[in-house]
Amino acid sequence: MVLDPAPICTALLAVDASTATTLLAPDWMAHAWFAMICLLLTGYAVLDGFDLGVGIIHFVIGRTARERGVNASVIGPVWDGNEVWLVTVGGAMFAAFPLAYGTIFSAYMVQLMVVLFCLILRATSLEFRSKVQHRLHVALCDVVFCLSSLVATFVFGVAIGSLMVGIPIDQSGTLVLPGDPEPAMMSEITFVLDAFTISSGCLAVLLFSLHGAVFLNLKLSGYLLKRVRAAIPFFYWTCIAGLVVATWFAFSTMGSDRLLHPYTVAAATANLTCILLIPRLIRSRSGWPAFACSSAMIATFVFLFGAAIHPNLVISSLNASWNITIFDAASTRATLLTMSVVVFFAVPFILLYTAITYWTFRGRVSLPEDDTEG
Repeated sequence: MVLDPAPICTALLAVDASTATTLLAPDWMAHAWFAMICLLLTGYAVLDGFDLGVGIIHFVIGRTARERGVNASVIGPVWDGNEVWLVTVGGAMFAAFPLAYGTIFSAYMVQLMVVLFCLILRATSLEFRSKVQHRLHVALCDVVFCLSSLVATFVFGVAIGSLMVGIPIDQSGTLVLPGDPEPAMMSEITFVLDAFTISSGCLAVLLFSLHGAVFLNLKLSGYLLKRVRAAIPFFYWTCIAGLVVATWFAFSTMGSDRLLHPYTVAAATANLTCILLIPRLIRSRSGWPAFACSSAMIATFVFLFGAAIHPNLVISSLNASWNITIFDAASTRATLLTMSVVVFFAVPFILLYTAITYWTFRGRVSLPEDDTEG
């Protein structure tokens, strides 16, 4: 008697298909975790954004070592806690979308190392600035603080811009560099550079400069506060100019099909509203409303980025069919459910810790009464 293997094979395939369906995360979970990562990225951009912004304008507001010491003391209690949000972004991406995490981190390895090095230098300059009271030591720490903040912000902006445009990855998610004679290291650095990504990096620097100035407007007092308020219009109008240039390059690079749909238009409208409100709130001496508006401005930029790439996580500039979507990269149903439970308990704790820290250090900072130089 000869057994027909066809029914057995059919049954096994049905079991495998049923198991795969059970393991795969439903579409709504992929969407929810994409939104969660955007929210975590927003938390980092808003909170560490003003830290980086204060560093960028460090020498504009602080003209003496003592004045720059005030800038450092303003963010001293909060900068390290703000970086927690960057760690949560990486952890959430690794757990929720491991395929996209691996592709992004391998493609941007050099850029990520530059950012990490800059963040380490920034931390070192802030922590060791007051340890040695020597003019050259303090000056070196100030320069390192400013440059590390500037470079980290620019690289962040370039990376965001290149993710919007797309990067040269093949069907397996591997970065494909051009076959030119330049060294491999230079190729890994320059593949993300074009007119739009450079304008995105510059816009990030200008946005964080304005955001940092608005935060200093909330925290400084005396003649330093007057200096910040006098400088904010300059940061504001340069930010507007950078936004116009970046928008022009965005449309010329990506076209209107990707940028003009309901979600991006809604995010852009909210963003423009926040930008227009900032000068009015500064003139009315409304510190917290101005900072809230500046934070909303940064948040809407992140939402605009998310809306522009959704449902993709990594866009291939070589072939649209090689894009890595949230459905392709999502972890299993069990993993996303476990992560949801972790987030349910962890995020409120982080928010509570952040709120307590800001409430504890809610006062304004100033130089001693006898320092009257302006």
